[in-house]
Amino acid sequence: MYQSFGNDDMDDIISTTQTVNYDSKMHAAVDSQISGSFSILIRQVERCFVRINSIRCENLMSQKTLPSSAAIVFEIPPCFLLAGEEICRDYMCNALSKTIIDSWIQVLILPKICKEAIELGKTSHGFLVEAQVEAVKETYINDVVDFNDYDSEGQRIPTKPDCPICLLEFGQSTSTIITKLRCCDHCYHGDCILTWLRRNHSCPICRDDIHNPRPNKFIPKV
Repeated sequence: MYQSFGNDDMDDIISTTQTVNYDSKMHAAVDSQISGSFSILIRQVERCFVRINSIRCENLMSQKTLPSSAAIVFEIPPCFLLAGEEICRDYMCNALSKTIIDSWIQVLILPKICKEAIELGKTSHGFLVEAQVEAVKETYINDVVDFNDYDSEGQRIPTKPDCPICLLEFGQSTSTIITKLRCCDHCYHGDCILTWLRRNHSCPICRDDIHNPRPNKFIPKV
């Protein structure tokens, strides 16, 4: 299993972990002229959590599994297998970059593929590696949002009929999770506000800073 973490300046609001589970089997190649080839099937899962630090709680906001495409196959010529680890790695890095595999997955599986190719190239005249990869990306929104409340029938209660970002009705969008900013109680689709918060520290409507909201104004009674 390989794992990487987000490390940009938004980590205090949104953090991401990326993990791959790599499982492979080796077979003798049918064509003896091919020193090595890989067949890679990838299953991708994306999850988003809302993290409430004060009570040490994490709520699953959304989860989706991307449909697996056909297995991706690429070959490694004998000259690259025998040329040393660095040259072999450069060749496979270039080969992966021409596939539809997401770049973050490429980075995590490249060391494993490179190691297998070099080891098998020393002991086998021809091989086929069939690999199955489960790639999981988990995003955490840290302590700045809440799920909206529900009414007596279990329906979410938005403060407005439409999401202020995408302008679609809350009940008619495929992004069904309604999320409320704690700093100001304004509500949005979960996917919409997540995209916004990756670039901004404020509410799209009132511009309140999500970490340092303006205090409620005191209006004295007449």
